[in-house]
Amino acid sequence: MRPARGTRAAALFGLAAWLAAAAASAEPPAVEHQPVPCTVPDKALTLCANITDDGQVAKSRVYFRSAGDKFYSFVDMVFGGLNFCGTLPAPREGRVKTVEYYVQAVDDQYESTRTSTFQMAVQPTCEFPPVEKDAAKAAAITVYATHKDQGKKLSEGFQGPGVSFVPVVRR
Repeated sequence: MRPARGTRAAALFGLAAWLAAAAASAEPPAVEHQPVPCTVPDKALTLCANITDDGQVAKSRVYFRSAGDKFYSFVDMVFGGLNFCGTLPAPREGRVKTVEYYVQAVDDQYESTRTSTFQMAVQPTCEFPPVEKDAAKAAAITVYATHKDQGKKLSEGFQGPGVSFVPVVRR
């Protein structure tokens, strides 16, 4: 027995409405970050962003590199109750003049967004440096490579003690 023509039309209409609602809710996360103009050398730093989504934020990261380096590295950001924060290794005095960075977020629907690329000067004095105050966090930073040519160690521009570097594995 075939369903009535009106029943099939109603089912198709319902499916179309459901698909439209699913597509409308697939918005990428919104990332609000106030760029940090400067930091001081030889101190780990923390960058935070307010990240919201119509679903759930699945991943958030800070991608960073010394200005002029070819490849970015990244640290994962962790939700701290108000916003997401990531701790970066300390830029070495005399080796890094500027840190380039951006924040990227991905939601549970695999939609992603990122901020513009920001320039953070590394200088001896900075009015409000984003220095990591928690010694345990500063001593346990995990940095991930984004390209196999980065090798097996952190860029020379950043201090390595307390930093675990995860290279891209060649296959």
